[in-house]
Amino acid sequence: MWEWSDELKLGKSSAFVKRDIRSLPQTEAEFEADFFLDPKYSTRRQERWVGSVIQREDGAVLAVEEVPLPPPTVNSLANLLAHAMLRPGFGDRQRPRIIYLRDRPQWQELLAHLRQLGIEVVLGQDLPWFDEAAIEWLQDTKKGTPPSADEIKAALRKPFPKRKRTWFTDAMALMQWSDAMSKGAYPSRKAPAPLYDPTTTVSIHLAADELEPILTRTDIANTKKLRPRLEAMAAAGESIELNITDWSCVVLSLCGAKGDKQWGPKQLLRLATRIANQLAEALGIDPPRFLVK
Repeated sequence: MWEWSDELKLGKSSAFVKRDIRSLPQTEAEFEADFFLDPKYSTRRQERWVGSVIQREDGAVLAVEEVPLPPPTVNSLANLLAHAMLRPGFGDRQRPRIIYLRDRPQWQELLAHLRQLGIEVVLGQDLPWFDEAAIEWLQDTKKGTPPSADEIKAALRKPFPKRKRTWFTDAMALMQWSDAMSKGAYPSRKAPAPLYDPTTTVSIHLAADELEPILTRTDIANTKKLRPRLEAMAAAGESIELNITDWSCVVLSLCGAKGDKQWGPKQLLRLATRIANQLAEALGIDPPRFLVK
């Protein structure tokens, strides 16, 4: 989920761990890195984006990875660069002296972290080694008449497309919001004094037909503690009162549940959205964004 986010995520959930990268020997190597759209394996519903890191000295390909949740984000680049340095497909582990990147707004949040690691970053519109490799890839895999080198270079310079909004992207956004809500109960650098803590409880009324899919179609159906508590509150005709951690489990479970004819993915997501909006109001935080209407 972190790689899908437009905001940079570092640390345990990311491949880009600054401590590990800082421990690498720094060399005079120069890298180029970017992503390109592979039309051969793209469909109307799902584009295929490929990222690559190439060493300028000899053209060695250090990393090649497909973006699991396109289009590429800053986390896609951080993950790609980390793999090129920490477990390259060719050569030794190293921290390069310079990384050349296409001048894209998506990368801005990562630049300061690279420079803190002693890596100079150079932005530009052309990446000679990367562009040549992309041209070779796209011309070799294209059925029929391959695009010209100039056409491919022009396509490489274009901004990344905006992510198409679907129920799946809305579910991802809601899962990200739920994760942030749960973490927001603990002190952090940005919020040393949280508005609430993990034991904070919120009461939300759920009708019987709303509780039914939570208890039978989500992961909560297999829980030994949460499901009996929900069933007991429902049997007593009470509103559902859970702490922040438990409500996060409910929202996440609804986002990942398999739908049926009665409760399809969109209906389950609408229920999760209603719960999230009430949680946001009760906790005094921003509600989730980009969710289905």
